[in-house]
Amino acid sequence: MDGLATADGLRPGMLLADARALCPGLTAGPADLAADRMALARLAVWSQRYTPQAATDGTDGLILDITGCAHLQGGEQGLLTDLGDRLGRAGLTHRLAVADTPAAAWGWARHRSAAAGPVLPTGTPAWVSLLSLPLAALRLDEGLRNDLIRVGLRSVGDLQRQPRAPLVARYGTGPLRRLDRMLGVAADPLAPAMAAPSWHVCRPFAEPIATRDAIEAALLLLLRDLSARLEAAGRGARRLLLTCFRTDATTQEISIGTARPGRDPQGLLKLFRERIDNIDPGFGIEMMELAATGTDIFTAEQAGLAMGGGDAVAVMGLLDRLVNRLGEDQVGRPVPRDTHRPERMMELAGEMEGQGVPLPLPQAGAGQKQAQPQYPSAGEGVGNDPDTSTLLNPKPKPWPKPQASRPAPARPRTWLVEGSRPLLLLHPPEPVRMGEGLSWRGRQLAIDWLEGPERIRPDWWQARTGPTRDYYRAQLADGRRLWLFRTVDDRGAWYLQGLCA
Repeated sequence: MDGLATADGLRPGMLLADARALCPGLTAGPADLAADRMALARLAVWSQRYTPQAATDGTDGLILDITGCAHLQGGEQGLLTDLGDRLGRAGLTHRLAVADTPAAAWGWARHRSAAAGPVLPTGTPAWVSLLSLPLAALRLDEGLRNDLIRVGLRSVGDLQRQPRAPLVARYGTGPLRRLDRMLGVAADPLAPAMAAPSWHVCRPFAEPIATRDAIEAALLLLLRDLSARLEAAGRGARRLLLTCFRTDATTQEISIGTARPGRDPQGLLKLFRERIDNIDPGFGIEMMELAATGTDIFTAEQAGLAMGGGDAVAVMGLLDRLVNRLGEDQVGRPVPRDTHRPERMMELAGEMEGQGVPLPLPQAGAGQKQAQPQYPSAGEGVGNDPDTSTLLNPKPKPWPKPQASRPAPARPRTWLVEGSRPLLLLHPPEPVRMGEGLSWRGRQLAIDWLEGPERIRPDWWQARTGPTRDYYRAQLADGRRLWLFRTVDDRGAWYLQGLCA
């Protein structure tokens, strides 16, 4: 409800017919509650320019924990002035307040008198102002608030002066919990909209910027500042998030990722250049923030002596550019899967994730014996040992001391197959008909010779994986070679699985 509507006599909760009777030219539209929630969430992210601890509050409010941040804006009053000016330029009606607790700030912002200032004193001196607020400042349910008003409790002070035991017996613990949170007696935790990153730098601008060159120049300065901090900690960035705060109280975000930890400002800037065009500066960007949302231990190595030499470094750079340009789900590497089905033996794993491959359990083999249980032989130990019970029921050994866990070395997994495989696999396999020749996609093809079978059974550790297959290699009259299989079941259907070279 803005000032123009209030001046015309409109108020929240009024019927549409009554509102149009007061304002015949009133234009009404359907409410979009989902869009309102999304807009409020975006505003909470934008408000992180003042503090990383920012969260939405209900359907029309924000809570900012400015502990340790107010001095960056010249104090609490300076922060409120700057925040109010920016919200006003964005066309947002607002009421601001600063208090020790979120509950006190909520009540003081909405229910203080017009002559009172927005900043409350800290500690118990603020109680005088808070106790004078109406009962609605406690954010109680409407029914409970009306019950309290009927018995003469109309302000926060009226409720605070009452004995607690009768209040709890009649109205429950809700009113007193709200009162304690407002006065700072009980904890009032805040859940921020986004977790604050451990590594982030920001740079405000005296004048808003809107050109690509200015954005790149500011981004390079941010990368240098962040790289210096990462270098001091011995870490490198794996994922970077750039947030641009615009003058219209909205934000623009772009992110990049790297296959290996890095902190070279020029190299990271090249990756950002692929996505800078996605930034819409609008009427100008007044602040930029760069956060390393993912970091890892940085190990420097000489490119010429590293495994693969400079070619490996070039390949990693190429992968970084491809992934950031095309998307993480579009670039990957083939890794084997534990299955017998040829069309399922390979899957793409993202290069950006760096997930390790689980190692198999050690098996007994050459030079390795399995431990066998030792039992006393006839006439040995039993009856001859003075403490026979100790042999038959040995005392439990103490737990070994914990050892420092070391990551197991990565072992490359390979595909273990019995016969040769075609270069091109069809997924899913295409049905064909076998007779005097091969009928595939409406064409009759002559077969010169057929070789096989190679039996591939379904995965015994999984249920409902299909029948057993007998695979054959066939050569057509024109020289082409196909990889076919027949299902070993009642149907005995034929399918084309792949095309050979």
